[in-house]
Amino acid sequence: MKNSNLLKYALLGATAIVLVAFIARGRAKEDVLVYDSVEACTAAGEQDASVCEAEFAKAEKLHEEVAPRYASENQCYSEYGHSRCYRQRSSSLWLPFMVGYMLAPRGGFGYSQPLYRPSSNPGRFYTAGNSQVGAVSAGGRTKVAKSQVSKPPVRTRTVARGGFGSRATARGAGG
Repeated sequence: MKNSNLLKYALLGATAIVLVAFIARGRAKEDVLVYDSVEACTAAGEQDASVCEAEFAKAEKLHEEVAPRYASENQCYSEYGHSRCYRQRSSSLWLPFMVGYMLAPRGGFGYSQPLYRPSSNPGRFYTAGNSQVGAVSAGGRTKVAKSQVSKPPVRTRTVARGGFGSRATARGAGG
């Protein structure tokens, strides 16, 4: 009887440890650099100007693939503000302007990615996946969840709004 209880408690304890480790891994933070321009990156002195320029170019290229997409100008403006969106050249979709970029210096660079500022929270940066980036120091340093540092998925759907108080839904670009 004693051995079976001891075994139960040992298994329960091991399960708890594994669960805590799994949760902690999901919440692990990674140091990143966030800037609103190449000039801000260069002025911070964390990276050479050539690195700042190259990483900005990567984020700008990625922006066209991963930025939130809207079927109409008004839908984009309601999310990001007047004159903060543009019509994508290759389609009839509307995208918000990229207003910053995030660099993940993992002993080299992981992914640089574009950042956005919705009109509902203009003091904060958001990733293409709508994850908020934490407060940024004067030198551009902040911490984000490790999941925010990986390359965002390519966006093939548009965002649609159903009216006042409705939640965002995804719809295919064709309808």
